[in-house]
Amino acid sequence: MKKIEICTYCGDEYVPKRRGVQKFCSNSCRSLNWKNKQQTKELKVPAVNPIDEKPVLAQKPSSQEKMSLAGIGNAAAGVAAVEMVKDFVTPYSEKPATKKDIEDLKAFLKSRYLLVRNLRKDPNGKKPYYDVISGNLVYL
Repeated sequence: MKKIEICTYCGDEYVPKRRGVQKFCSNSCRSLNWKNKQQTKELKVPAVNPIDEKPVLAQKPSSQEKMSLAGIGNAAAGVAAVEMVKDFVTPYSEKPATKKDIEDLKAFLKSRYLLVRNLRKDPNGKKPYYDVISGNLVYL
């Protein structure tokens, strides 16, 4: 026989899946209960203002950082500095090819090498091309 419990947060009935330690019917009720407890803790801590003797609610400092123009500028300057150092340190042979590099290579290949259609591919599967400048047959 399964024991039916009542959720501490919403009051619904549920069958616990863990032995005796489950107080809530779901994770959402558990997290909402924790969130409500945190909000009530903030309100229950009154600080006394010595001048007026009136209780003033203590405000919890914000853990969320705010964006500023200076912070954005610093981040942009840092990224620019890192990119310049990477460009300076990386050898030319290791730099990635751009679209312009690929287009230039295609144009160069089309102008220098002409596909020979009446010859078979070599054993490695490379196609035969005629090199216009040297006049030789090349497999690429």
